[in-house]
Amino acid sequence: MSAEPFLSPSWYRVGSLRPKLRENAQIRRHRYRDEVWYVLTDRLSPRVHRLSPSAHLFVALMDGLRTVDDIWSEVLRRVGDSAPTQNEIVNLLAQLHASDLLHGDTSPDSLELFDRQARDSRSRLKRLLLNPMAITIPLWDPDAFLERSVVLVRPLFGWFGALLWLVIVIPATVMAGQHWAELTENVTDRLLATENLLLLSLVLPIVKILHELGHGYATKIYGGEVHVLGVMFLMGMPTPYVDASASSGFRMKYRRALVGAAGMIVELFLAALAFYAWLLIEPGLVRAVCFNVMAIAGISTIIFNGNPLMRYDGYYILADLIEIPNLGQRSTKFWGALVDKYAFKSDSVRLPVRASGELKWLLFYAPIAFTYRMIVQFGVALFLAGHYFVVGILLALWSVTSSVVIPLYRAFKHVFTDPSLQKQRPRAVGLVVGLMGIAAILLGFVPVPMHTLSEGVIWLPDSAFVRAGTDGFVRRLLVAPGSFVRTGDALFETEDPQLRESVEELRWRVEELQGKLDAQRFTDRINAEITGIELAAARSMFAREREQASRLVARSGAEGISLVAKSEDLPGRFFHKGDVLGYVAPAAFNLVRVTVPQDDIELVRDHLRGVMVKMAERIDETYPASIVREVPAARNELPSKALGTAGGGIFAVDPSDRQGQKTLQRLFQFDLELPPGTPTLAFGSRVYVRFEHDWEPLGFQLFRRLRQLLLARLNV
Repeated sequence: MSAEPFLSPSWYRVGSLRPKLRENAQIRRHRYRDEVWYVLTDRLSPRVHRLSPSAHLFVALMDGLRTVDDIWSEVLRRVGDSAPTQNEIVNLLAQLHASDLLHGDTSPDSLELFDRQARDSRSRLKRLLLNPMAITIPLWDPDAFLERSVVLVRPLFGWFGALLWLVIVIPATVMAGQHWAELTENVTDRLLATENLLLLSLVLPIVKILHELGHGYATKIYGGEVHVLGVMFLMGMPTPYVDASASSGFRMKYRRALVGAAGMIVELFLAALAFYAWLLIEPGLVRAVCFNVMAIAGISTIIFNGNPLMRYDGYYILADLIEIPNLGQRSTKFWGALVDKYAFKSDSVRLPVRASGELKWLLFYAPIAFTYRMIVQFGVALFLAGHYFVVGILLALWSVTSSVVIPLYRAFKHVFTDPSLQKQRPRAVGLVVGLMGIAAILLGFVPVPMHTLSEGVIWLPDSAFVRAGTDGFVRRLLVAPGSFVRTGDALFETEDPQLRESVEELRWRVEELQGKLDAQRFTDRINAEITGIELAAARSMFAREREQASRLVARSGAEGISLVAKSEDLPGRFFHKGDVLGYVAPAAFNLVRVTVPQDDIELVRDHLRGVMVKMAERIDETYPASIVREVPAARNELPSKALGTAGGGIFAVDPSDRQGQKTLQRLFQFDLELPPGTPTLAFGSRVYVRFEHDWEPLGFQLFRRLRQLLLARLNV
């Protein structure tokens, strides 16, 4: 905020005016952080103005008889140095004139001044260009309808309504958690399926009009007026809206916050009712409608409306509760003033902190909100682009333009043309250009470390896995778990009744053919030759079956300690050929099985400088490692449940997989060897792996990640 001159060169244009507020203007006294402010509202429009005590005194003296010059002199006499400057008075009159809140004698010259200063606020085209995804069209004045029908909903705005809401919503929330896997299974395809989009387009306006009626009725309950109900084309989707700005005039902040929350309260109540119906109804059209109601209410409440980092209901609720109106704008202005004052050394700038406790909010809100907003906007753009390419790309372009390009343009315009920086212009321009040059050099020319982070588990050599040699049921354990075994020792005995019967049948067949051959050898040489061929075939089949039967006994492939998980449950269980029955842990083993995402496989294969490993149980110690083997081909399965999100790992797993090892992306696996002397941990223990690559400028690294993201999401 700049220290303005007390006098204004434009004062002669307004000094002789005799202004007066129109009858539709209302002023209410508010307290924000123990400071008195006056809120001026227009009953016929959404415009709201916040006046300081001295500005309110000026407005209160506007009776249509006194001139502006007389009023300002009277204010100056009463409050002295606290009086608003002439420029502030001119701006105030311009804002009131632009809001159509003044009547009185106004000269063409003063009208030209007002119109010039209020031109941006009147520019509908400019607002449309800044936000083409949210076009608003006012349609109807619902105030009379709300006034007549408010008696029907008045009981809900009290203890009865609060208790009813809690009784319905809380159990539904708990039960939704229990059915979370079923609710979220293949949710993207279910929502964006062609047949569901038509249903969604019908359900969304109904849910949203009930949401907006919640705002409207809450405003009426506490004495406000609602004069606008219209349609907002949010990303092309028609969505109802009401103007509940009259709540800004409510003295109690909790009432203002409740008006802001009323829409979400209605949506969550509808979602709870829809959930109960979804549980009880068989699959069909009605159940699909219930699912869409839950999806609309859940997504809009959690990501958009309920989040104070977006400029929706949650933002206004937060601003009311912490008593900082215009939190987002003021935080942005605070950062601009911070740069002007401390980076550009502008002595005329004051930080716009008006009350105690505001500093931390103004300092942190803007950067956090900007980061979250960019994540949401680009996340939604990528999500839509994966299904509707053109829509997603247009949304991404708008996001970049409105959130990055336009703010940067305004920042550069401020640096190069703002009068408040006239004395510091060389320093400001030099600093900005210098920082841009340094950033370009750092991003494009200075190599920085590059690495890939992943997770793995302590692994065993292939010979340590005891696998079922053939299909069968475990009959018994031949060695107690925890015993020392040697290579070749029998550990498990399995059985396959059909295989044993086949072996016995072939044994008898061989003996039968052998006897027949012995009888024919000297009496019937021709038939003896045929019998000999049959005997050879039978012996071959018998040998194969007997060798297969020998695999019913699983043996140790290494020397060490026999390990069996849940050994008491093994007898009677069926295992397929190759399934793991147990392990033989050697006295020392130093293998790590690590999983690498497909996006990073090129870096690991072709640009590897070293591998470092940290063990979860010894997190302060780091050990070098080397790749000894790559498991062939990518797969959608983890070597251990511990690496998936279900087991506390970093890789997202398919919610429908009960084992928690089937992943949603294709992964590569590597075996790492730790150096001798590394502490031995239990098989399956978690480790953290860092693959160190060739150094590369940060800009190239960011470009690679962006390219991988687009390839993965859009296949471009």
